[in-house]
Amino acid sequence: MRRGTERPKPQHADRGAALLLAIGFVVMIGAITAGLAGLVTSGVQNQITLAAVRDRQYAADGAIETAVAAVRAAISSAGTACTSVAASTVVHLNGVDVHVDWRDACGVTRTADGLVVAQRGVAFESCLDTGAPCVATNVIIRALVDFDQDASGAVTHTAVQSWSVVQ
Repeated sequence: MRRGTERPKPQHADRGAALLLAIGFVVMIGAITAGLAGLVTSGVQNQITLAAVRDRQYAADGAIETAVAAVRAAISSAGTACTSVAASTVVHLNGVDVHVDWRDACGVTRTADGLVVAQRGVAFESCLDTGAPCVATNVIIRALVDFDQDASGAVTHTAVQSWSVVQ
């Protein structure tokens, strides 16, 4: 070893800065990737939840449409007798069992040309089937449908007064 020789001083004061920049770049890309992974994961979870809600709502909608058709056919076959009834049915759609309750009230109305006809206002409620009637807190869709009948009892006009998705 030689004692009198000194080590040369670096000519650049920023020597090694490239390593720090590379490490900073890797850390920044890692943080961005972790954030995007969390975003994708929550997006997938939201999609699964929304698909379940959508399937339940579509099933409830279809179940009420099925019940409306059944009530219309029952009213037409009942003739002119205007008795108030309440009934229910269970329909399986989109992998979901839906319970539909309905109750009707009879009345009379006058048509545009002056004829007096029977009118049934039927209220429908659908909920997930639990083996019991729908309760207000579990209703998915509520609908109010009017059925007008002629003198023979046949349904001549069906009008949806309201159709509300509750949950």
